[in-house]
Amino acid sequence: MRILAAAQTDVGCVRKHNEDNFLIDAELGLFIVADGLGGHAAGEVASQIVVDKMGQFIAQTVEQDRTWPLDYDINLTYDGNRLKVALMLTDQAILDDIRSNPERESMGSTVVACLVHESKATLVHVGDSRAYLLNSSGIQQVTRDHSWVAEQVANGILTPDEARKHPFRNVITQALGNGADLDIAVQEIQVAQLDRLLLCSDGLSGMVQDRDIWGIVQNCESLQEATHQLISVARENGGEDNITVLIIGFESNDSNQLGQNP
Repeated sequence: MRILAAAQTDVGCVRKHNEDNFLIDAELGLFIVADGLGGHAAGEVASQIVVDKMGQFIAQTVEQDRTWPLDYDINLTYDGNRLKVALMLTDQAILDDIRSNPERESMGSTVVACLVHESKATLVHVGDSRAYLLNSSGIQQVTRDHSWVAEQVANGILTPDEARKHPFRNVITQALGNGADLDIAVQEIQVAQLDRLLLCSDGLSGMVQDRDIWGIVQNCESLQEATHQLISVARENGGEDNITVLIIGFESNDSNQLGQNP
């Protein structure tokens, strides 16, 4: 199965600066979307630390060496541990940067990331950056937002439609760099040929309905076209936040090499 990927980021229609970052590392099979928090300079610094630090640690742990600075979780796979520890080290790196630069004390970042090996995708997230699985059957939100409204939906207090319009919809309960204990969500999913795995910041999910995301991806001829169309629709719907979209495609091919979609 051949794996392709494409990504695009956009400042949106309201914000003056883009605080999102993303990473496609075809060789490692690593894909990241990070949504920075904290205003001009600070937010984009935090999200850049996320992609840099995670990429560095994942590259250092390609071989199955468990002599890491943090405990190995026996309940997770090797890749699950790699992603979890990468986030813990990233969280610490953001806090260290804040201590060195007190003017950045409000900065942080959400993140969604995955490691792909053949037909297995290992996912990790903190905050409300999302992962979706798309195929001919429809679209499924794989991650559960760390947000106030998501908790209300889970408890049956709000419906998903009410959550989308709620004035507290942007209140997140977890973020890297906030100094609190992290609730790092790690999971594995199986992917099949012609599946699409979409990672995004809330600048997309907050502006475009899930069914519309699915329709656009299904109807586009390439992953790059799909990222462009999704961002265009998010902007047409208001573009209230920075918008980042990363799509991974799984194609029928004898080669198992990863490649970036043109």
